[in-house]
This record gives sequence, C-alpha cells and structure tokens, in this order.
Amino acid sequence: MQDRAEVLIIGGGAVGCSIAFHLTRKGCRDVVLCEKHELASGATAFAAGHVILYALNPTISRLNRYSVDLYGRLEAETGMSPGFHACGNLRIATHSRRLDEFRRYLGVAEATGAEARLLTPEEIGTLWPFMSTDGVLGGLYNPQDGHIAPADLTQSLAAGARQGGARIQRGCEVTALSRMAGGFWRVETSRGTIIARHVVAASGNHAQSVAGMLGLTAQCVPVRHQYFVTEPLTELAERRRAGLPEMPVMRDPEDVFYCRQEGDALLVGAYDGRGEARFVSEPPAGMAEPFPDEMEKLLPYLERAVERVPMLGTAGVRRVVNYAMPYTPDDLPTVGPAFGTRNLWLAEGNPFGITLAGGIGWQMAEWILEGAPSVDMACCDTRRFGEWATREWSARKVEEAYEHTYLLPKPGEELPAARDLRTSPIHDLLAARGARFGAVAGWERPNWFAPEGAVDEPSFYRPNWHSAVGAECRAATAGVALADVSHGAAIRVSGAGAAALLGRVLSVAPPAPGKASSGYLLAPNGGIEAEVAVARDGDEGFVLNATAVAERRVLDALHRSAPSGNDLWIENLTAAEGALLLLGPAARQHLQKATSAALDDEAFPRGAVRTITIGHAPVRVHHADPFGRSGYRLHVRADMLRHVFLALEEGAALIGARALESLRLEAAEAAWPEELNVEVTPAMAEGAPGTTRQLIHLQIEGADTMPHGTEPVRDETGRIVGRTTSGGWGHLGNKALAFALLDPWAGGLEVRVMGAWHPAAPTKGTAGTEDEIMERTLA
Repeated sequence: MQDRAEVLIIGGGAVGCSIAFHLTRKGCRDVVLCEKHELASGATAFAAGHVILYALNPTISRLNRYSVDLYGRLEAETGMSPGFHACGNLRIATHSRRLDEFRRYLGVAEATGAEARLLTPEEIGTLWPFMSTDGVLGGLYNPQDGHIAPADLTQSLAAGARQGGARIQRGCEVTALSRMAGGFWRVETSRGTIIARHVVAASGNHAQSVAGMLGLTAQCVPVRHQYFVTEPLTELAERRRAGLPEMPVMRDPEDVFYCRQEGDALLVGAYDGRGEARFVSEPPAGMAEPFPDEMEKLLPYLERAVERVPMLGTAGVRRVVNYAMPYTPDDLPTVGPAFGTRNLWLAEGNPFGITLAGGIGWQMAEWILEGAPSVDMACCDTRRFGEWATREWSARKVEEAYEHTYLLPKPGEELPAARDLRTSPIHDLLAARGARFGAVAGWERPNWFAPEGAVDEPSFYRPNWHSAVGAECRAATAGVALADVSHGAAIRVSGAGAAALLGRVLSVAPPAPGKASSGYLLAPNGGIEAEVAVARDGDEGFVLNATAVAERRVLDALHRSAPSGNDLWIENLTAAEGALLLLGPAARQHLQKATSAALDDEAFPRGAVRTITIGHAPVRVHHADPFGRSGYRLHVRADMLRHVFLALEEGAALIGARALESLRLEAAEAAWPEELNVEVTPAMAEGAPGTTRQLIHLQIEGADTMPHGTEPVRDETGRIVGRTTSGGWGHLGNKALAFALLDPWAGGLEVRVMGAWHPAAPTKGTAGTEDEIMERTLA
C-alpha cells in the first residue's frame, strides 16, 4: 500500500476516476484513488447513462460540451471503449412556452459552442418514427448527445489514470481523516495509512459520511429515481437489421418522461412528482443496491408515455431500476475547496449525472494543481452554502430540484420550498408593504414591491414586475429610495496585523482611516476570485462587504493568508449587522432629517465612512453614492435595524433587488461573478489595450425583450466573438442593456435575444470596476 500521495481521491465512481484521469493528464502522477468496494459500484452503477449537452447555465453548458468531446475520443486515448452512443438528443414541445425555452437555449448553445437546432413536427417524425407527433409544436435537437455505459466510462477513465501513473485501490475504505502540519492530511484506510497533500471527496451517495469525519455538513442528498427497460421489440430489431441509425434520446418535458433505445428494447424513466430524499441521516450501508421497484408510482406517467410512444402499450417490462442518485439543493454540482480547511476538495452531488463527470474532472484538476479553474465555477463552488444549509434544509430543496427537472424554467422564478430561513429584522415590515421576496444564500431578499394581491409571473420576455420595477428605478432618481440589503456579507478584520493582511489579499491598498474603497481578491491565474468593498473604521479596524454568496470565499482567503499570532481578529458580522441603502438626489436632505450629524461635503465627503446617530441608534454610514447616484450605505447592529428603518421610511420609496440590478446595468457597473470572475483579469474588466478579451457594456437596439445573459454576440463578419454575461432592462433610458465578454471583433456588433439578432452599440465602458478612492455598491 502506497503510504504517501500528492492527491488522494475518495470514491471510484465516474467523477472520482475522471479527476484521477485529468490529474495525470496534467502531469500529476502521484495520485491514489481509494474505493471501498469496486469501481462504478455506487450511484454510477445504476445511472441511465444519458449524455446531455442541454443546459441554460453557461458554466454547465461548457462543462457538458467538454464531456461530450472527451467521451468521443476516450477510447483512442485509453484503449478502452466507454460505450458512447452519439445518437443525439431530442426534446419535444407541446406548449408555446416550451418553444420559448428552446429559443432561449439556442442562444446559450451558440454562445457556448454547443450544436443545437429547432425541428419541425415532420422532422421529429422522421427522426423518431415510432412517436406520435399529435400536439407537438416543434423540438430541440442536439445531434452530438446520446448515452453511455456508466461502468464502461468509469473503467476507461480509470485505465487512462493508471496509464498516467495513478494507483487505484479497490476494496480500500477510508475510515478517518485528520489534519497535519504543513497542510497535509493523514488518511486512515482499511489497508493502512496514507499521508496526502490533497484529499478529494467524490463519494456520491456517501458524501455525508466523508463530511462527517470532519464535522462538516454535505449538501449533497440522494434522491430516488426510477426507470425501466422493456423486453426486446420487433420493430427496433427490424430497424437495426435494416442498418438504420439509433434514434435519439427523446424527452417529453410536459409529460416528464424520457425514452431511448437500449439495444432492441426501450429504456423509459420519469421524474415522478415531488422527489423523495433518501439517506438524509444515515448513509447507505454496504455496497449500493437498488430499492425494490415502485412501478405504481410510474403508472400515471407511463400512461402518457404510451400515448406518445404507442409501442410501449404492448411491451413487456424486462427490468426496473429504482435507485438513489446524488442531488443538490439548487440542481448544480458542489465542487471545489471545502470551506475552512486547506487542501480538502469536494466533488459531490452531480444532478446532471454521467454527463458532467468529464467536465468536473477537467476543472477540478486545474483547481487543485493550478490554484484556480479556467472556467468560472462560482455557481458550483461548495462555499456557496453556509452552516445554514443543514441536511434537513438540503433534503427538502433536493426534492424540489428533482421535481423541477422537466418543469418549465422561467427567468426570475423563485422556488418556494424551505423558505424564510434567514430573514432581516424588518422582513415583516417589508412584507406588509408589498415586498415580493427572492432567496439568496438562504436569505429572504426583497425583489420588488407589488400591488396588493399581485404575485410573480416570470417570463422569457417581460415579466409582470416590469412596470413596478421601472417605477422603483425612477423613484431612486427623482427623490429618495430605501432598500434593505442586509443579505450581503460583512466581515470585520481588526488588530495590528489587519492592514498588512488586507494588503496581501486585496488588489488595492487598504483605505485610509475614515475612508472606503473597492478591490478584488485575485486568483493565482490573475482572475478575480471575488469583489470586496473595504471600509476603514479606525486605525486598526476594517469592515469588508461582499455579495452574499461570496461570504465563505472571502473568509477562506483571509484565514488562509492570516499569520498566526494574537494581533489579528477576523469576525463574521453577516448575521449580526443589518444594512440599508439610501439613494437618490434628495438622499442627503432625507438623512439629515434623522440625524444631527453634519452631512455637508466638507464634513462628510464622498468616499468617507462615519459613525453617526440616526434616531437613537449608532450607525456606520458609508457615503457611497450607489450606482453613481447620490446616496449612502448604512450598517447597524441587527437589533437596531428596525429602529433605523422606521426613522428613514417616511418620504422614501421602497425598492428591491430587481430595481438595484437595473440601476447597476444603467450605471455600467460590472458585477461578481457575472462579469468579474476567474476568467476575467482586472485589465480585461477595465478594457485595457492589449488584452485578449474585453469586457464591454452594450446598448441593444430594437429589442423589446429583456436579455438575460449568455446571449451570443457576433461581429459584422458573422463570427461569434463572445457572449453577454448579464443583461436586463434599463428603465431610465427604456433600453435593453447587457455586459459582454468579447474576443477582438470587426465592425458592428449584434446580440441574439430570444432568436432575433439586434444591433448592439458599446457604451462608454464599464464604470469604476476597481476604485481605490470610491466604494462600490455590492447589493
């Protein structure tokens, strides 16, 4: 048994073997993989094996595309076939809103390099002649998709890893993990002790077992899924003998089932209602086994499947697979560094199944060996979840995520399960005033303020909150507006070593006493890990503010760079402080009514930080001028937030996050992680000459539909030169606006919004992406 390793991987499923494969491909030969049973004996063993390019998330789309490319060449690289059938993937639409989704996806596909096209009902009938096209309006076709044999894929990746020097230990259970000096890990196994620099947990349904060894909570929770395989069908055997190609994997999202060829049989599965979380408290015991079949739960969906594929009505059932597959609360993988530890990595929870194994291995290898991924992985970063994300919360959210697998994904939709977990002290006051809330990092954040009885009605075009948000934006520019932004991260760094620490981790020098500034945490590749606003409160005290999902990223960066000693304190204030944003041309006069402190330019200039009394409460006030508008950011102890809000509410318009986002876009302020991430250097963000790519701000002409981000951008030659990173409606100028990350381009630009190309003109550029003088608004 090897007693030392550079990287030790726990788990021999497709993801674990992919990480081992990619580490060796990058030259790291000192890799050990420990699997307690046999390779591909967990969730991988029972997966249906679908390989799917389709994803509306740009990160997932790019990872999926990498996986598809990898699986197509894997046999040539390793000498072992992964069993990949590139038969394509077909999604049918029986509702006009589903076609809207497909049009939206076509833009994402074009922007991320995935091949896709819309089909007519006639073309669908040709591809899938055994399907009834009654009621079908059209379809979405990915010709490079298909399905793969999960066990064969795992063995092919393992073979490639062995060829690169990795050692794969089967029948080797990891029983304990403990930290050692120098960032190393002592790993106890059933076959001896291994000292490893890096440990990667890729244990699938056993994620909580590994997390529990370190007192951590895994957000990956297994959920039950069921499919069946029919007896061989004469029609499919005749098709094969005639030399006809395998039909694509077919999905009917409205009837929530999928169907594909499995040799001369059909494999059929359904996302049968609300998910059922399993192994929430205790991990599975022993080698993975499927559950007893529960065909009665599939019957309502099978009846609809028979209407679509009549041959199913007379087909016998050869086998049923009812198994647990690892899911996550937001339907995205949990990968990357484990919070609060050094050299511990997680690759747990993969709702996209076997497809993402290749892409996750690719990016994890880069992250481990080079310190940062080359693709923005913020949406998948394990640290987006905090201690608030308990197993019980995660279980309810994975059930909801499972249920929504085929439901129409609507832009701006807020899902209802496990809500009201983290609330501001003024949550009830805002709700009484019409706030419609959204969830971010477990917090309830007011999105917009609605007339009585109104509910959210999301849309790919213009949602029902469009006019109300426009009114909120205009209120912020005509008088004074007030917003609750208590959900943002707040971290205090103090002591004699505080300034030196911030000087090491930030891209700008710490501000002078009584001042605020903004800067970046930079990744080893020069990209942007997070954006941070810094206020200096006294000689040795600093308060850092960041977006809610960056909280643990910032804490990790501080703790990892902090020297040992007693002259430095790092304190997370996020739950202890509340925050309000006061903005508009009358903001100063409005604030002056509630305080006796001097607010004139000489006493309280732009960029200054002061502690003043508002009503009867001490408040740390940042003269921040949010989004280029006169205004202030107010930070107060959570138990006094209600008092301060009531002191300022009269005469102010209440606005929510959707209005703040529109104001951000109109101010051309780039945001983390949409624009500012590990793929973007500060030079790119500033549009500096000589960079290979540039971040630009666009005004889209002639579009009456809101862009949402990840729309393709082309130049006058017709070449795709990049994609939008975020987009929305500028209510003040009544224009569609977007940021875009572009390669060098020729002539004019166009953006494709919901299937239509529109001219797009760069504006004057991004505003204050890094400002040593001024604090930016991270709402």
